Amino acid sequence: MIEVDEKQVPWSENLTMVSLLETLDNVEFCSVVRLNGRLVSSPKFAETIIPDNSKIQLLPLVSGG
Repeated sequence: MIEVDEKQVPWSENLTMVSLLETLDNVEFCSVVRLNGRLVSSPKFAETIIPDNSKIQLLPLVSGG
């Protein structure tokens, strides 16, 4: 199991950030995640393997001027 925004989600071997996000609702806003305390941006989602027992926070894109 992994934890995504404090909710338990099933884990599978070779689970990538892209494949995880495809299973979740309302994640269009997500361009950065925190994986076990480390920031990962969307260009790295396809190559980022999620270890079992990970904690993930979905972080919204913030813009301003």
